[in-house]
Amino acid sequence: FDWPQPAAWVLATGAAGMALVCVPRGMPARWPAALLLLPLLLPSRGQPAPGEVWLTLLDVGQGLATVIRTARHVLVYDTGPAFGEDFDTGRAVIAPYLRHQGVRHIDRLLISHGDNDHIGGAASLLALFSVDEILTSVPSAFATRQAQACRRGLHWTWDEVEFTLLHPPADAGYQGNDASCVLQIRTADGQAVLLPGDIEQAAERALLDFAGPQLASRVLIVPHHGSNTSSTSAFVRAVDPQLALVPAGHRNRYQFPHPVVTARYTAQGSKLLQTGHSGAITVRLSPLGKPLAVSRYRQDHPRLWRRPE
Repeated sequence: FDWPQPAAWVLATGAAGMALVCVPRGMPARWPAALLLLPLLLPSRGQPAPGEVWLTLLDVGQGLATVIRTARHVLVYDTGPAFGEDFDTGRAVIAPYLRHQGVRHIDRLLISHGDNDHIGGAASLLALFSVDEILTSVPSAFATRQAQACRRGLHWTWDEVEFTLLHPPADAGYQGNDASCVLQIRTADGQAVLLPGDIEQAAERALLDFAGPQLASRVLIVPHHGSNTSSTSAFVRAVDPQLALVPAGHRNRYQFPHPVVTARYTAQGSKLLQTGHSGAITVRLSPLGKPLAVSRYRQDHPRLWRRPE
């Protein structure tokens, strides 16, 4: 049995209720304990309003795992790495986070491509949660489940929020990183989020030719963890993100994000955040015209043993 993390006021009233339960027998007025404990049984986690998107980029080390929530739906984009048979970030990171948020069902699991740092946790997540549909550029990796291939033009709407796949085109022959499923999410008031997986320069050029101005997005998950094989100057200018999120592990062996890439986003005026420094990063797209609501786990939950950013 699991239950979402209660809000602070629910824990406070529950503690008071337990104190009343534990007073010596014969003390009067113990019955209010039931009322004080009742909020523990009620759902206490917030959720987006129709037309809004909440995105959480989880810290899975050198890998990618993102949870996107609308008012009544959940999409998981990539599941981070697996390290042998005994540990993967689907079970160790994504599943606890979803339970913490009160999520028990995944509407769509999207695996951008077949590299371990993106697909490694998928098997555990499928074993732990009911999943309606799998979208991926590597359907053959899900031999026991029916998976749909990512194809440019696939479009759906959840709770007044539009989801569109921009890459790869059908039968284009892309392999590896450049075959990554590129997803754009657009809120009811027109704000966009772009998730490009690990695409590199060739796929970026194809996206520019196909989508052009449509690529402009307020929030971008930086492609390929900030590698200099991606984030070309033309791509960065076209997307023009206000917030660029880098899914890169702390002191990772590739030294991502590359300083040249960081300089490109900084010159564009984008604010850069990295999971290896911030922990999980949650972005709530507020109504247009208002600042982005951004929270960073390490900043919001400081501990003495953590070095400051």
